[in-house]
Amino acid sequence: MVRLSALDAAATLLLALALAQCPSALSNSDMRRPEGADALLAPPPLATEDHVVFGQEVSATSSSASGNGWSFESAGSWHIWSHQSLFDNINLPLWPEAMKEARIVLSSGMCRADTARPLPPFMPAAGLEHCGSHILATARSDVPTGVPLAIARVQMRRWLAQFMGWGDAPDSVLGPAAFISLGNSSIYHFHPFAAKAINRGADSRLDLAALAVGPHHYLRTIAPQVTYRGRQWLDNYRIEAQLQRTAHGFVKLSVQAISLLPAAPEVSIEPLDNATSRIAWIGPTKDSVSFMLAGSQARPEALRLPAGLFDGAHARSLGEVTARIADFASFHPSIKVSANFPEKPVTALESCRVNTLLALPRAYFFDPYQLHQHYDDRQLDAEYQHFGRVELEKPAEAVPSWGSLLVLAQEPRQQQQLNVTVPIHARYRLPPIHEPTVGYHGEPAGTSHVDLTLPPPISAVVCPADRSQSGAADESIVSKLRIRLAVFDELGLDPVGPLQIAPDTDMLLRMPVPDTRHATLIQASTLSLLFAGALFIVHSTYQRTSLSA
Repeated sequence: MVRLSALDAAATLLLALALAQCPSALSNSDMRRPEGADALLAPPPLATEDHVVFGQEVSATSSSASGNGWSFESAGSWHIWSHQSLFDNINLPLWPEAMKEARIVLSSGMCRADTARPLPPFMPAAGLEHCGSHILATARSDVPTGVPLAIARVQMRRWLAQFMGWGDAPDSVLGPAAFISLGNSSIYHFHPFAAKAINRGADSRLDLAALAVGPHHYLRTIAPQVTYRGRQWLDNYRIEAQLQRTAHGFVKLSVQAISLLPAAPEVSIEPLDNATSRIAWIGPTKDSVSFMLAGSQARPEALRLPAGLFDGAHARSLGEVTARIADFASFHPSIKVSANFPEKPVTALESCRVNTLLALPRAYFFDPYQLHQHYDDRQLDAEYQHFGRVELEKPAEAVPSWGSLLVLAQEPRQQQQLNVTVPIHARYRLPPIHEPTVGYHGEPAGTSHVDLTLPPPISAVVCPADRSQSGAADESIVSKLRIRLAVFDELGLDPVGPLQIAPDTDMLLRMPVPDTRHATLIQASTLSLLFAGALFIVHSTYQRTSLSA
């Protein structure tokens, strides 16, 4: 039997999401949680809860043994769970007046070697969101640009740093300065997940329960529990938590968790207490029978699906993108990106472009002044937007932000291939170097370089997002299937279709680092040269003064 029990407390789910980035969130006094373990487990009132099961074979068999839930048989399915709740500001840092919303997205799509089951047609393709944790906040649209928006971004940085349990240190790697500005009015932090960890086993996946340290930790009671062959884990594909403040001063929490459920003769779902709960079954094709059942219903009712739900616009790849690093072992490598179209796919998309997202960790940087010069000289055949701190001389260890992001935009103009070369630069490193070192040619015993792999490029045909439909919120169960892609949504872009990452893409960088064996000698030599230079300047100045006298 597979048993899935929903969360007992909505607010503490956010703490679990915070722990995915930084376990120290539990000790954050700014969260102003009530004292005592019993108070931590007290759930806030919940409004709605929706379960959607999508699979090749979905058949309801009976209600759960408790009479307050559902049981069904599945040959392996996708499970999309969402709920909304309201809770008081006292559970959070003081909400900034200028902040519209905050989002936390934990995405594993681009890390997975094999998802085991095809994505549902209404879900975006895996190649549209970097694998890792995305932490974002956006200011209200009525905040004026200039100084008011700059102040709003400072306030949002402080709020998110407190919420994540990072503290307020201005130069800390995990603090307000860790966020970069994004788009017109957002801030952004990205932390990649390790692909090997995602694919290694169930205990290394996005399982919130696995974040608990001890057997009596309260996270054991609030994370979704799945019991399968004696193990408790939930194979989460994507989790998003969105926070918005209501007109009455409450904070509205919306959570969406997309998971893979294994094949089992009986899957049991137990709904939340004090919540309006519904469950829907959606078949694999538009001709399949789909139906919905609310907690108070004895029999399911037919579920009408939108005509475009099975269009699969995001599922079809429009081409292929290849990225390789030139001079990968130098201080000044470059990224060569090539987008290839087997056909001419954008003839009917006159207002759309091919956008490519390149992310760099703080050990490397884009030089915006060099990019501007290359663009003016037509050496950079793409329009670009650079987001991140411009710290050209600081060592990597002194840069507080996570890194930087470059968004390239190209017009296909009936071409079947688009090429662009982006120069990047390595920051110098301060000893000691804690990462494993290698030689110039990758020798394991070498000490001159450190290997790191950049996230692969995200490349897609994108169009300006249509915001005309952002009226009253749609509370239908199908509306809960909508996924807001990290970064794309904040940039106001709507991907029409992705470009698959080519198998020969290679994002390996071999970064030169100081040899710690010679660090003492280098420091002594540097001080000696500085001292000798200072003596030479003093001596030369003295001689010139004496001659002039």
